[in-house]
Amino acid sequence: MTAETKSTQQENNYNKALTGREIEILSELAGGKSNKAIAISLNITINTVEKHLTAIYKKIDVKCRAEAILWWLQNGGVFRS
Repeated sequence: MTAETKSTQQENNYNKALTGREIEILSELAGGKSNKAIAISLNITINTVEKHLTAIYKKIDVKCRAEAILWWLQNGGVFRS
């Protein structure tokens, strides 16, 4: 399997794993917004943002906000609409 094929397969796996809302939150996070700003932007509570971030971190196998942003950038923001 080539690196390109592996990368495409990995993107497809994440596409299936992350919900639409999680993708929105990850995009907002990568844009530099705080949890409070994300909550206001998406009209949800800060607690809900935190729960989504916990799920995102687990799904993309990262431990913190910085790693999630790095993951987003390394994957080309593949979920941006």
